[in-house]
Amino acid sequence: MATTDANNITTTCRTWLLATALLMALPGPALAQATDWPARSVRVLVGYPAGGANDLVARAVSARLSETLKQPFVVENRSGAAGTIAAELAIKAAPDGYTLYMTSSAQVLAPSVRKSVNYDPVKDFKAIALCASSAYFLTVHPGVPAKSVAEFVALAKARPGALNYASSGAGAGPHLTSSLFMAMAGINLSHVPYRGDADALVDLVAGRVEGGFMSIAPTYPHIQAGALRALAVSSAERSPLLPNLPTVAESGYPGFDMGAWWGLVGQAAMPDAIARKAADAVRPILESKEFRERFASQGIVPGTLFNEAFAKRIAEDFVKLADVVKRAGITPE
Repeated sequence: MATTDANNITTTCRTWLLATALLMALPGPALAQATDWPARSVRVLVGYPAGGANDLVARAVSARLSETLKQPFVVENRSGAAGTIAAELAIKAAPDGYTLYMTSSAQVLAPSVRKSVNYDPVKDFKAIALCASSAYFLTVHPGVPAKSVAEFVALAKARPGALNYASSGAGAGPHLTSSLFMAMAGINLSHVPYRGDADALVDLVAGRVEGGFMSIAPTYPHIQAGALRALAVSSAERSPLLPNLPTVAESGYPGFDMGAWWGLVGQAAMPDAIARKAADAVRPILESKEFRERFASQGIVPGTLFNEAFAKRIAEDFVKLADVVKRAGITPE
């Protein structure tokens, strides 16, 4: 009996020592952060000026997180260098959950089109939640005699290089989307880059360029007014704004899926427990009717990917976009 008691005491001691050693192996601050986060205000970096889609999504999510987690989530706009300034600031911040970053597909693309990018979108960040996404409309001027993707492709093949397409800038999402479409369709269109959607739409509506993949929010009113004609949407799913409009994939190009997205991340070394707690808090926000209806008129839909699933999407898009850049012959600047 005494031997049994001694063995039990020895086992208990070993278990206690092992548990103590494991706890001591965890950095004190990290252990506290994982259980107490957030204990103070959280900064959410946005790489673009106030008013853009990235900023609006960040503010909508941050406002609700402030209510849910009982600490201020403060959006800080640090625009410049196509959003990369904020990304670089984010990775230099302490990985304690108090500086988060609203990244985007543009930041995943950036290393493929810019020489001076000092971050790795896959390795330097820990994914929390893909918050929202939006596609592009393949749009033409009403003077273009094409009312479907098939007719537009046939017209482009009949007039190689003669049709122009607008984009919001060289290396931007619409440019890459057009490049992928041309490669899959086997056509050659002449690229006319602008400084943004607004400038591109001015010339498209005026008929100075024939078409292009354009962001949904600024383009939709022109389609409603009859100033432009939409032929397809670039995403895998149809747009709720124009449910009868087919996708490019449905129009004869299976697998075609391009668009913009925005998501919340932290630093790579941020504790997993914080990333999961943040994701658990963001999920009901994105699933709410309020969030969906707020952005519906802009063609922005809530995200459904969290933690590892979002990290997988980032890694896949990094490879996919780099391949599109290569196929398009775009040289990093």
